Amino acid sequence: MSARKHRVPVVLDTNVFVRNFKARKNASSNRRIVRLWLLEKKLQLIVSEEVVAEYLEIFDEILGMDLDILNAWRWRFTNDPRVTMTNLGRRDDASRDADDNVFLSTARAGNARYLVTNDRDLLEVPNANQFPFAIVKPEHFLAQLNDAV
Repeated sequence: MSARKHRVPVVLDTNVFVRNFKARKNASSNRRIVRLWLLEKKLQLIVSEEVVAEYLEIFDEILGMDLDILNAWRWRFTNDPRVTMTNLGRRDDASRDADDNVFLSTARAGNARYLVTNDRDLLEVPNANQFPFAIVKPEHFLAQLNDAV
């Protein structure tokens, strides 16, 4: 088991989880990332209360998870040592989709190294180099992670 300080701190956009659950192949980039966090313990998931609320809302509305499974995920996001809950300070407003700004703020507040997303509104944030973390697609994240190891 990797110690927390040796895990890569990362924020995963909700769409990474959704594509993980909907993936038909284990080789899917989204599935590989969730596996790196959940099973291989190589990632430290950074969340905020707002991000957890969005995860659970989407798991319910889009994925149709039942209440017991939602409660298990809620517990995992708030109690698992592979998850760091952060309180949001400064609120970012760089994304053209205001709903995405919570992921920018969470990544900043939690000192994430990466914000992993499939969302063009986040991937095309103007002046993305202003952030102390990289905003990357799942495939690019995996490539960078492999290069670092």
